[in-house]
Amino acid sequence: MIKDLNLLQLILVLNETRQTISAAKALNVSQPTISVMLRKLREQFNDELFVRDKNKLEPTAKCLELIDTLPGLLEQLDNLYIPSEAWTLADLKGEVQIMLPSPLIIPIGVPLIKKLASEAPQVTLQCSPWPDNGAQVLESNRACWGVSYLPMEVNKTLTEKALGFDKFMLVLRADHPLKGNALEDILQYPLCINIIPGYIQPSKTEMLIKKYDLGKHIALRSNNMNLMLEMVKDSDFIYITSTKCRSALDESYRCVDLPSELLKDTYRRELALFTHQANRNNPFTDWLHKELISLVQS
Repeated sequence: MIKDLNLLQLILVLNETRQTISAAKALNVSQPTISVMLRKLREQFNDELFVRDKNKLEPTAKCLELIDTLPGLLEQLDNLYIPSEAWTLADLKGEVQIMLPSPLIIPIGVPLIKKLASEAPQVTLQCSPWPDNGAQVLESNRACWGVSYLPMEVNKTLTEKALGFDKFMLVLRADHPLKGNALEDILQYPLCINIIPGYIQPSKTEMLIKKYDLGKHIALRSNNMNLMLEMVKDSDFIYITSTKCRSALDESYRCVDLPSELLKDTYRRELALFTHQANRNNPFTDWLHKELISLVQS
């Protein structure tokens, strides 16, 4: 039997969508075409591969083995078509989507967008906060790259590249009554923190409150930095956020170091760049990785 390697991508797409209609849209073909492709795959592997469970498809044991193996194999095939000539950012064309944690949109997103606009004029860039379904967006969009805090729950469809660590501080209104940064004094005021969509642990602040049994709760969680800053500007709220936001704050705010109890425990978060496995050896991924490391460490 002649093996049609072009069909293998369908296995990964069906695993992501679990529906032939959605798979047809993703591959830009008709639903009957998907049915024919799936029939050929079943013949080639002598296995059902996907079985229907109510209104969605579930992979068989054989199919799960293939799903673990295919991303690496397909990437090797893709690499055969990477041009050998030197690549520059000016070669980049089309639509590019970049997702960032909300507090890093200004300190990381702005210089990144400016550089891309200057050196990649043929690109239309979409920059947005990392959403609740950020991992799924990256899985379905090959022209998408995202930065988030670790640990992040993702599957083998995505590749992860370390970027270094983000550190944190307290933000208060300029005339806030807090003097110094003693932990017992900070705990007298309402605290607000960033929501990190997709992040699989509680915030560091809430972990430390529980660890030291401080009898305190977080007054506000949000993924909207502007909302947090407005709350802080006109109230006694204290905002715990990235030190990289310092440059975006005006004289209405005051930045204070974290109390020593947090500094000697765990006061930083590791950041990583995520994208589809197919982009692992993409020259733009390499450029973006290096540029983000520079911005994170600056």
